[in-house]
Amino acid sequence: NPVTGYTPSEAERIRAIDKIAQKAGLDLKSFLENQPADNTEEPESLPREIFLSPAKDKINELLHIIRNNPEKISESALPAVGVFLGKHGDINDAAFIEKQLLKDNSNLSLPFISAAENIANLILPRVLPNLLASREPLVRSRSISALRRIDPEEAERHFSDLLASRNPENRLAGIGIALLFPFGRVKGYLLSLLPEEKDSEVLTACQTVLASNPEVDTALSILDSIDAVAAEQKGKLSQVFKEVCNAIVAAGILPLEKASPESLVKVWKQQRLQSFLFDLEIQIPFADDKKKLSIIDWIMKNRQHPKVGELIERLGKNPQTEDIYRQLSRPLPGKSNLAAPVNNKEASQGVQPDNDAAKLLALKAIELDTLPENRSWIMQEAAHGSAKVRTEALNTLLRVRPDVKLKDLAKNAMAEIDNEVRIAGFKILERIDPDFLKGKISELMLESDPHLRVRAIRFGLKFEEKASIEALRNLLNSPEQNLRSNAINCLALCPFPLVFKMLMNQLDREDHPVLARQITNILMSNPSKSVLKALDSITRTSNPAVAMVISQARNDLFEIVAQMPAAPTAEPVDSKAETQEKPYSVSSVREIASRNQNWKPSYKTDGKPVQEAPKSETNWQMIISGSVILIFLGFLPIMLLSDHNIKDEVPRSKPTQDYRTSERVKPVETEVPAKFRMNRVCSLNGIVKDIVSDANLVMLHEGSEIMVKFTGPEAKPFKKDDKISVTIVPYRVNPNGVILSRGQKITAAKGE
Repeated sequence: NPVTGYTPSEAERIRAIDKIAQKAGLDLKSFLENQPADNTEEPESLPREIFLSPAKDKINELLHIIRNNPEKISESALPAVGVFLGKHGDINDAAFIEKQLLKDNSNLSLPFISAAENIANLILPRVLPNLLASREPLVRSRSISALRRIDPEEAERHFSDLLASRNPENRLAGIGIALLFPFGRVKGYLLSLLPEEKDSEVLTACQTVLASNPEVDTALSILDSIDAVAAEQKGKLSQVFKEVCNAIVAAGILPLEKASPESLVKVWKQQRLQSFLFDLEIQIPFADDKKKLSIIDWIMKNRQHPKVGELIERLGKNPQTEDIYRQLSRPLPGKSNLAAPVNNKEASQGVQPDNDAAKLLALKAIELDTLPENRSWIMQEAAHGSAKVRTEALNTLLRVRPDVKLKDLAKNAMAEIDNEVRIAGFKILERIDPDFLKGKISELMLESDPHLRVRAIRFGLKFEEKASIEALRNLLNSPEQNLRSNAINCLALCPFPLVFKMLMNQLDREDHPVLARQITNILMSNPSKSVLKALDSITRTSNPAVAMVISQARNDLFEIVAQMPAAPTAEPVDSKAETQEKPYSVSSVREIASRNQNWKPSYKTDGKPVQEAPKSETNWQMIISGSVILIFLGFLPIMLLSDHNIKDEVPRSKPTQDYRTSERVKPVETEVPAKFRMNRVCSLNGIVKDIVSDANLVMLHEGSEIMVKFTGPEAKPFKKDDKISVTIVPYRVNPNGVILSRGQKITAAKGE
């Protein structure tokens, strides 16, 4: 059965034939006796062993059979034939290899990929599209390494897509070929993976690659992430950091005293703190709740540092982070936020503080219940105080109780020279007198101060859309990342067809991954085939972390677009997307994958889309011989490394969905035991649920059903309910949730 992998026994086949004969009303014995004799003998199939270990005098004979009588080769022997041709074949075998690679892109094709590289690389452009569309991570990674021979840039795009996959098996396969690419870019890809990576094997693989090419910059870059991730991720990244430190010492790059974690943290504070703080300003508005809390907690702990204090002040000027600024700048109970010791007890009783530092602290502590007794001096400071105090007084009045009585104060503030005072006045007028601003919006959008200009443009989108969009175009050219971030945020409020090309042009040149994610989030909110095509047209970015963002958006957007009905109106078109497609390009391969795997989404009653499993798949029940597995694993040494325990790791809960297939096709909702991974050898214990035949059994392991298929009668000595220990290679989850696997060894469980 091509779906379950079940092979009936001889007795079962005889019973089935008898039933068919009874239903047809045939006397089976008489029927067979009256059939004309067939004197033609079926050619005997050649076993795989003859190809794996051929005698020298038999090599030419076997080549002759492959080229002239391929029907003599059994299906199960084909992987061994691929190995044989890779060693002994030549260009005359190109047609046979091409045929195999075009009809099958499962793991059985792996030896033929090697053969094509060795003796027939001219067929690679024709066969790679089918191979890159495979659901098997190892086939995709192996195909990417082959693609490097003919198109390194396109190979890197596929490599990026593999690393950006939601499926950890794909990410592992990608890391397995990472060292085939320039390490400078590989480092960028892996460092962008670390902050969000939860899978322990993927983390270990990243750690191994980074530590195998140790650099001080790598260690410092990991430190850039440690303080900007959720608490449970800090321990995992700290372990990677320590391993890279050890590797720096082992490689003789730095002596132990200079490469210790403590020493490198000091170097990081000297060299990277400022850039890290600017990066935090960009990350905070778009971080999830856990990450945002972690960042805020770090800032609170380090708020006395002068540079961190500067960051807090910048957060107050940024429209996207004003709320965070208020949270960080409020006085803590029993503590002051500023270096100057101030007692503002009198201020809470309605007595005006006597210096600017005290006034600022008192203003930040004002709440609605203390406003009445303090209103008089606050109004006075809002009108005549120093620039900083006046700004804080206006912000306090707006925060606690904005009303029309503030209108004149705000208008006077707008006429001042100090930009912070003007911004405070603008915010009040935006709330209580928008008509006044409406008349001045054209000149405000030309303001020299970028922070005031951003607010004016955001406000102007309601009244002067065309002029506002043009102003945003200019703002996107700013070297300041927080201004570009604000501009992108404003573009999200504009009609998508009007800003689509602007967004794509910015994404094409953007070098910051958080800003790139801002743009892709807008694109994802406006899904269409044209948007997906435009993403495909971005072929190479300067920052690998940005390339990862784009790859992840491509993967996710395809899932959305595949479930959408045809667009009733014309979609925005990006001229860059109209270029000639290569047959093995990301977009071409995606189309092949969707066609080959019958991508037909269905819908549950709760409205959540799910994907129907493919009805059948070529060579579903075939077994890859142990020799072929070992040969292929030679190309992936990184995958064979043992796991390292990572301190403070949070145990993973069982997944609610099986992600052991590519995101190109929506997987069936199943659970896969966390103890093993698809296409990797593992050992486990279980109970025999059913003996299907001498070579097949179904076992139960921690609530999961596993179909184990052996090459010989290994299952014969066992019966139902026996406790067993097996070594298997799981390779598929069928539509019924049964895990299909190839058995290598079976014994009675210890104590049985």
